[in-house]
Order: sequence, then structure tokens, then C-alpha cells
Amino acid sequence: LSTLPAASRQTFSDRQKSLQSDVLTVQAEKAVAARQWGQAATLYAQVLALTPDDVWSTYHYAGALREAGHPDKADAAFSRLAAKKPADPQQVYAYSLYLSGSDRDEAALRHLQTLPQNQWDANMREMAQRIRLDKTLSGIDTALAAGDTALAKQRLRQADLPADGLSLNQQRRVATAWLDVGEASRAYALLQPLKMAARQQPAGQDKALIYRNAANVEQQLGQPDLARQDYAQAMVASGIAAQVPEDNDGYTRLTRQQAGDDWLKRGIRSDAHDLYRQQDVNFTVDTDSWASSGTPGKSDLTANTTMFQADMPVYQGRGFLRADWVRMDAGTFDHQNGNFEESFGTCTDQVCRRYRSQNANGLSLAAGWENEKWKGDLGTTPLGFPVVDWVGGLAYSGDWETIGWTTTVSRRPISSSLLSFAGAKDPGTNTTWGGVRATGASLGLSYDQGEANGVWADISAHQLTGKNVADNTRERLMGGYYYKVINEDNRRATVGLSSMVWHYQKDLSGYTLGQGGYYSPQRYFSLAVPVNYRQRTENWSWQLGGSVSWSQSSTSSQKRYPIQSLIPDTLTDKNAVESGSSGSGFGYTVQALLERRVSAHWTVGAGIDIQQAKDYTPSHYLLYARYSMGGWQGSLDLPPQPLTPYADFK
Repeated sequence: LSTLPAASRQTFSDRQKSLQSDVLTVQAEKAVAARQWGQAATLYAQVLALTPDDVWSTYHYAGALREAGHPDKADAAFSRLAAKKPADPQQVYAYSLYLSGSDRDEAALRHLQTLPQNQWDANMREMAQRIRLDKTLSGIDTALAAGDTALAKQRLRQADLPADGLSLNQQRRVATAWLDVGEASRAYALLQPLKMAARQQPAGQDKALIYRNAANVEQQLGQPDLARQDYAQAMVASGIAAQVPEDNDGYTRLTRQQAGDDWLKRGIRSDAHDLYRQQDVNFTVDTDSWASSGTPGKSDLTANTTMFQADMPVYQGRGFLRADWVRMDAGTFDHQNGNFEESFGTCTDQVCRRYRSQNANGLSLAAGWENEKWKGDLGTTPLGFPVVDWVGGLAYSGDWETIGWTTTVSRRPISSSLLSFAGAKDPGTNTTWGGVRATGASLGLSYDQGEANGVWADISAHQLTGKNVADNTRERLMGGYYYKVINEDNRRATVGLSSMVWHYQKDLSGYTLGQGGYYSPQRYFSLAVPVNYRQRTENWSWQLGGSVSWSQSSTSSQKRYPIQSLIPDTLTDKNAVESGSSGSGFGYTVQALLERRVSAHWTVGAGIDIQQAKDYTPSHYLLYARYSMGGWQGSLDLPPQPLTPYADFK
């Protein structure tokens, strides 16, 4: 066009401007796609120079300016357009859209209302409804965040929501609001017709969210089969799968997280994973052996716990039944012709002959249940031990802003020695003593937002009692920091720093009558640097870890026999006192865990844990096998999760 004579160019000037505007608009759109906001704003300014007062060019220009860090210039550009074309419906809608997109919904609604409602089109009505709904739901979220569910429910009931005209996504949001205020049945009633309507919709976010939220509600209402079907539909609608999986293997394989997943796909996979694992029935057998060197007959301990556990769905949570067969052998006292003198029972200063070999076998039974908030169990210490007791615990978890917390009350055995766990008989007086139990409470805190840094802490206080054992108290404060050097779905490496401070009222670590046979310093402090690496592949999962530590401890002098009424007056050492001590030293731990999926139904695993510290050198070895009745082709646990002996529950 520029080669034509001046008179002819005038004829084609409008066409020339239009073509130039189109070329510049394409260039601006490319700059926006590359997030080059300054360049995009310059190009849109050139477009406006060719086509002044164009509504949508102004909209894109203002948006680019705002992204480039010039919100005042962006607002001024739209204000000028609104002053020139106050009654233009396109201007009113575009300016309102701009205001809403910059988190100014109230201003957007006010500007929308400058145009009479009888001139609104469908887009304007939808925007107004969305803004009003957002305001209502925001007030509900504020009340819920403050812990005022009653206020949130009141606001939802009083909300002036239109009887019809809401989009499917807006109706879904209303339904989930009812779920959030505890009205799951009402949410269910609202979501069921939305599911029917969603069947006719193309795949996409709105459709996937309807099925996902419906599944959430159905799960809460005890309809796991229906919830599973809807999670499968959500997988298809979100693009996770091309078609609904036909069997357990296909369904569970789709629950594996993928690196390229967006937030919706990750959420659907995670929810479907949790539901299936909650509903599956598992059987696990695990044998855990450990040994600690020491004095034969007292602390030279070898032990084995063979565990069998059945896990099953129970009322929207998981229940378990548990049996642990425990064998403990502390060895045989050194003796001459059956006679021995040892700081055990009342044999320190008298010759004893009975109970030269110290061992115990027993079967503990337990049952428990947990869900997202509650966790509880009740059981026994091993039946067949000299001292048998009921034990158990109850925990509740919650969140305070970004801090997770768990409070626990419990009664647990002290299982570090045969005397403290099983109890024993004094060869001198035939008195049964031992079987120490810790009764008290703890509070655990954690901060981990899924990013690189995490912090944890635990504070606890317990009363320690046993059969013919002096009472004691224990207070412990533990905490640590960790940094995720690698933080991926299937791979993680961490390094950290942790510390522990312990205090026991009395030192009852001895094995004489009335003592408890458990480590109980009056002061204990330690620092440790733990390092861990864990990874999983399709059929393998493993963890390697270790730590180096330094500790300092001290004990006070204590009576050899803290309960004098148990000791015959004829014993020459009845009033003897054991001197306190102090010391410090370095230690280390090394740990490895490995799990292999043999088939959809079977996984097997093994582990080793070696500890070396001053006067404490236990080593653990374990093997386990787990059977899944439904079959599992989803991600393996990371790290692997062998059974914990019931005696070691928190």
C-alpha cells in the first residue's frame, strides 16, 4: 500500500491501519506468551495509536502494564476509556473483567452496575453471580479458618444465592461449601444432579472437579464403591486416563504421581490412592531381631519379636488386629557349681543359686483404629511374662495455621531390657519385680509445607512405675531441623540437625531389687547430624541413612535398694549407695531398609539398624512380607514401612 500515490493511499488508509494493527497484535500476543510484559505493553500501545479507544486492545494493554509493574498506568488507561465511552456495554464488561482479574471484585461489581441490568448479556450476569458467590464463600472460609463452623454455616444459610442460572462450577462450589461446614448429606444431594449434567460436558477441569468433589462426599458418607467410580471418572475428565480403568491393577497404577502433573491431577491421584489404601485389607508378618552386648544374665540381651497384623477398613478409617510373639534372653550368670554373686536382685553380697538363666517368652495382643484425626490402640504386654499389664494410647492431630500438632496420652512398656519389659524373680528372696510402664502425655509439633525446609519438636512427661520398682518421672524435649537436598515424588535426600534433652528424677538403671533396669540419667543432652536418602522405582523402594552424634550425661548417687521394705535386714548391703557418674562421647547409627513388590498382591522387605554409643550398642535386623487382598500397583511406600513392635508404639 505504501507504494501507491497519496490520493490512493488515503482511500486505503483504514485498511492499512487495520492490517498494521493485526500484525502488531500478533507480535504482542507472542510477547505475552513469552511473559515479556514490557515489550507486550509497548506493542499494545502501538496498536492503540492506530485504533484509539478499542476496548479489547485497551484491556490487553492494561493487563500487560500491570504485569510489567505499572498498575497505576494500567488503571489510568482504562479510566480514560470509561470516561469516553461510559455507556458502552463492551467497555463496562471489559473494565469489570480487568478489575476482577486484579483482585478487586467489589470495584468490578460496582462498575458493572453502572450499566442497567436490562442491558446485561450472559457474560455480565455470570460475572456478577461469580463475584457475589466469591464474596459469600470468602466469608465462609474466613469463619472456618477462625474455627467458627457455626458462623460459617449461618452465613451459608443466609446467603442470597440465585435459585437458578448458576454454572455447573458455581453449583459445585456451593455444594463443597456445605461439605466444609459439616453438611455432607446436603452436599451429596447437590452434587448428584451435577454428576448427571457433567456426563454431557467435554473433558476438562470443571467436569473433573465435580466428580472429585462428589467422590470426597461419598467417601465421607460411607459409600466407598461409588466414590471409587467417581474418582475413576475424574481421572478421565482430567486427562489422567483415556478411559475408565477396568480392574484394580489399572486403577491403582493410575494413582502414581507423575512429574508433569498439575495440581488437579495430583489431587485426584492422591485422593484415589488414599481411598483405595483405606479400603484394602492387608496381612503382614514381620520378624524383628535385636541384640545388645552387656553383662550375662542382666544386659547381654538377644531378643526377637515375630509380629502378625491384619489391617482392614473400619468406619472411614483403618483398624488393626495384632499379635506379637516376644522372646528375650539375657544369658546366664557366671557361676561356680551353680553358685553366683551378681548385682542382680539381692545377690550382690550373698550367694544365689536360683534363676541363673534369665529369659522370657510371651504373646502380646492388641487392636487399634485410626483416621485422619484420631489414633488409638489397646493391648497387653506379652502374656507369659512375669509381669503383665494393659497398655495403649490415644492421639489426636490437628493444625494451627502452618503448624501440625499431635497430642498423645499413653501407657507403654519400657522394653530396653528383660527386667524393664518382662520382669524377673529375685533369686535371693523369690520376689517378682520389674515390668516398668511409662504413663503420661506428649505433644508433637511439625512444620513442613512440602518445600525444602522442615522443623519438628516433641515434648513429653511420664510417670514410670513397675512391680516392686521405685516410682520415677521422666521429662524429655526433642527437636530438629532438616533440609531436603533432593525433594521429588520418588526420590528424597535430607540432612539435618537434631537435639535431645532428658531428665529422670532417679537413676534406676541398676538390676538390684527395686531398680528398673532402664537407662535413666538425671541429665542427658545430645546433638546429632542425621543424613537420609530414599528412593522408589516401579517395584523397589529403599532407604539408606545414618547419623553421627555427641552426648553428655550424668547420674546422681542412688540407694542400691530404693525400696527398703523389700530387703531383708540380714543383708549386709541393705543401705549401700551406688555412686553417680558422668561422661560424654560420640556415637553413630547406620540404617538400611529395602522393599520389593513381587506381585500385585505380595511385597517383601528387609532392614538393618546398627547403633554404637557409649554403653549402648543394640543392633536390629528385620524381615517382613505383606499381602494385599485387593492388589496394589500404585506407588510403594517411601520409605518402606515395616511393622513396629507393639512394645515400641509411641
